[in-house]
Amino acid sequence: MPGAEFVDVGVNALDSMFDGVYRGKRAHEGDIARVLRRARSSGVRSIVVTAGTLEESRAAVALARGREKEGGEEPRVFATCGTHPTRCGEFLSHEDGGADGYMRALMTIAMDGKRTGDVVAIGELGLDYDRLEFCDAETQRMFFEKQFALSEATGLPLFLHMRAACDDFMTIVERNRHRFTAGVVHSFTGTAEEARRILACDGLYIGLNGCSLKTEENLEVVRTIPLDRVVIETDAPWCGIKPTHAGHAFTTPLAEWSPPTKKEKYNPDRFVKDRCEPAQIVYVAQIIARVTSRAVEDVARVTSANAARVFGV
Repeated sequence: MPGAEFVDVGVNALDSMFDGVYRGKRAHEGDIARVLRRARSSGVRSIVVTAGTLEESRAAVALARGREKEGGEEPRVFATCGTHPTRCGEFLSHEDGGADGYMRALMTIAMDGKRTGDVVAIGELGLDYDRLEFCDAETQRMFFEKQFALSEATGLPLFLHMRAACDDFMTIVERNRHRFTAGVVHSFTGTAEEARRILACDGLYIGLNGCSLKTEENLEVVRTIPLDRVVIETDAPWCGIKPTHAGHAFTTPLAEWSPPTKKEKYNPDRFVKDRCEPAQIVYVAQIIARVTSRAVEDVARVTSANAARVFGV
């Protein structure tokens, strides 16, 4: 898309797939630098690397700090700092001071990262009632609410996760609205009514990716969301857009790196089959453009402005 510039607000760049490891087995060399160069060539100006634990927060900041922030062959790289709902048990099992020690460590990372410009959001935090086998609902609620202390102290926005928990999620967010500046409910797959409830809360935006565009019902929901409250993401290496997805028909392959090759036949100049990349943010924009009767360039411009407004990226 000549001239279009994108911001990918959610990339799991720490995932082992970008180190060439799939389900514990190495398939190829690590290629995060190539992945980032492809993203920049596709028009991605900035990405936000998401963290879901204390250790991931440290690693995300290290990755962001190790990349150029201006004018190179890669997008600008930023990080989040926080604990995912399914990982909130780590607060209780933390060996250095328990939950209070864990929170102090997160606070240090967030404060230092804000000062250096590497951390642009608190997250990924929220509620996930689809995966209670990893962390029970009570523990999730407790440490979701406690992490608002991070946004309150730093003034950073929130990168939020909500799965099958809209009522409890919005109750906690609304109760703590005075403690954060803005936020994104990322990877949204909910109903039109859930979208309306989110957007009724001033300062909240909705993040759309391939998982948001799977079904005809998803596409109908997207049509109801004002573009000025949308940011886009890939959630790479997850949430790729597959041929079976309703939105796939509205995409045009990025020919330079297509067709994808299987990981076992890795080609450094091609996408890897079933591994999403930030470059594929273009597909997300293409689908949103088609279902909302807009130009892709318009989707890129508005969503990038929204990302800049929320995260400063």
